[in-house]
Amino acid sequence: MWDQGGWTPREKGLAVAVGVLLLLLAGVGISLWTGDDKGSEPELQPYPPPSETAVPKEEDKGEEPTELVVDVKGQVKKPGVYRLAPGARVEEALRKAGGPSTRADMDQVNLAQPLSDGMALYIPAKGEEIPPGVTAGAPGANGSGGEAGQTVNVNTASSEELQQLSGIGPSKAEAIIRHREENGPFTSVDQLTEVPGIGEKTLDQLREQVTVQ
Repeated sequence: MWDQGGWTPREKGLAVAVGVLLLLLAGVGISLWTGDDKGSEPELQPYPPPSETAVPKEEDKGEEPTELVVDVKGQVKKPGVYRLAPGARVEEALRKAGGPSTRADMDQVNLAQPLSDGMALYIPAKGEEIPPGVTAGAPGANGSGGEAGQTVNVNTASSEELQQLSGIGPSKAEAIIRHREENGPFTSVDQLTEVPGIGEKTLDQLREQVTVQ
């Protein structure tokens, strides 16, 4: 204990003031320390609801083209490459090309035959034979350039023969050949939907035109 007997009243008052000040400073320090400690605690946030992750859709291998690109050749007024809507017929392509010329042999042309993407449509002159690799849609034929009722064997047909089928252009013909080389012969017509680019719509067009003998 300090000996306070020799303190003057002034010194005693000063000592009391200093003591009060120290107590105040200690209180402020404790308050700040506890406040900082609380502020340092991480605030718990509720977990956000799980968002649905967008899963990319697998491309449909049998997706149909959004447009048909057809090369119209031969006895037409405006030969060239034309774009038509899916499901278009020979008649529409012929109309796009300005119609047949006066030399065209329309007896060899099936105006109702469906077009396929990448098709070469040839309008022959009278007395002219249709060259290989193109089609004029012979009346009553199946699109293969043969006689009525004739079918194409997809297990043996060449690319040119396959391209005479409704809905089959160069890329699909090559895909059919590649599929049978890698997986063996087709055992049913329905297996054609396993070929990239051939969907149900194309298969419906092919059913009466092809065989798997």
